[in-house]
Amino acid sequence: MPSPDPPRRRPTIADVARRAGVSAAAVSFAVNDRPGVSPDTRERILTAARELGWRPSASARALTEARTRAVGLVLARNVEQLELDAFFVRFFAGVERVLTAADYALLLQLVPGGADAALPAYERLAAAGRVDGFLLTDIELDDPRFALLEAAGVPVVLAGRPAGACPFEWVETRHEEGLHAPVEHLAALGHERIAFFGGRADLEHVRVRTERWREAIAAAGVEEGLVVHADDDELAAAADVLLSVAPTAVVCASDVHALAVVVAARARGLDVPRDVSVTGFDDSPLAALAAPGLTSVRVDYGEFGEAVAAALLATIGVGEARAFAPSAPELVVRGSTAPPG
Repeated sequence: MPSPDPPRRRPTIADVARRAGVSAAAVSFAVNDRPGVSPDTRERILTAARELGWRPSASARALTEARTRAVGLVLARNVEQLELDAFFVRFFAGVERVLTAADYALLLQLVPGGADAALPAYERLAAAGRVDGFLLTDIELDDPRFALLEAAGVPVVLAGRPAGACPFEWVETRHEEGLHAPVEHLAALGHERIAFFGGRADLEHVRVRTERWREAIAAAGVEEGLVVHADDDELAAAADVLLSVAPTAVVCASDVHALAVVVAARARGLDVPRDVSVTGFDDSPLAALAAPGLTSVRVDYGEFGEAVAAALLATIGVGEARAFAPSAPELVVRGSTAPPG
């Protein structure tokens, strides 16, 4: 019985260097697209690598580039809150598409509480050199992360617009434009007094949505109803307070807030939309599955995640910066809105 063939040895960087007639350092420079080799030599090296079936491992590449090939994202949220949050599902998908193409990974940490509670996580990751940069979401009006990360000297890009001075680049959608359509829709149905239900008032995107709702109310010539802000763990009680003043229509800053209003309305024996019309924001899968279906504003958070990830990689020095032209938000009308009963 013939003896089995010995296992085939995997090619190494030294094998590529011998075939291309160059040093191992030149191979490293060529495959990592670094200066120091001529175009002809680079092509000879890449051809030799392809012929041998060799490619650098992620760990070897990280050592060569003095990079971790990972970016950090610390979320001050509970896991239960993320289960219903359509923003992060779509945002993560966009981020991962760009990072995967660049051979980068996302290091995600969940920390219950606000931005202050997450500061130790940022400090640990930055001090240990575990990431090449950070993505920041849930931007607060007076965000304590800015000073800490500026002092740490790590690349940072904000997914959102800072409320004031900020040392970092930021990327934003056109989400605030999405508050006009639901107000106009409700006013056209005959609602004369429209309430607002949003998240934490110290979050920049919530403040902006509240301001745009007020602008839309004025433009539509209707009255402002009660304004209530509540974190995710306070939704039921806050929604009940909102309904205690008997609004005929409520514009919400998220689908989660809108569904809390629907549940609170049913608990009070109210019908949606006959007794109260409700609009959401984000057009999550829950919006289409709810009964009645939830009228909601859709924003392309996938393209947003791609743009933020690309901006951070460019800041790190991987890839080139590219312009971002965000799509306009779109109102999706379903059964949760109707003329006042």
